[in-house]
Amino acid sequence: MLPDLPTAKRSEVRPRHLAYVSEKIAKGEFYRQGGAYCSSEVSGEQVEDIPYSGSTMTVVAEDEEDVKRQLADDPYVKEGVWDVEKARIFHFKTGDSVPINYPLQQ
Repeated sequence: MLPDLPTAKRSEVRPRHLAYVSEKIAKGEFYRQGGAYCSSEVSGEQVEDIPYSGSTMTVVAEDEEDVKRQLADDPYVKEGVWDVEKARIFHFKTGDSVPINYPLQQ
């Protein structure tokens, strides 16, 4: 879970972030699935108007340092959307699995 920085310009950076994530997923690297979480209920608003608070995602990594290392190249980190210092990283194992190479839903 990665909270947004108070000064985040998520909507401006979003196209570059989605392109980056799509490339990683296509190569079977790091990202499995993810999405934004919001500060209040969302109903059919424009992407720019949604009250984003941060993102949550499932990734494949060796350990917490690997997660942070791989996040460093994401446009949301490079361009000041996510507050990586406040990231909450949880380890988990699931009984079933989504194939790594599935198309990103936009």
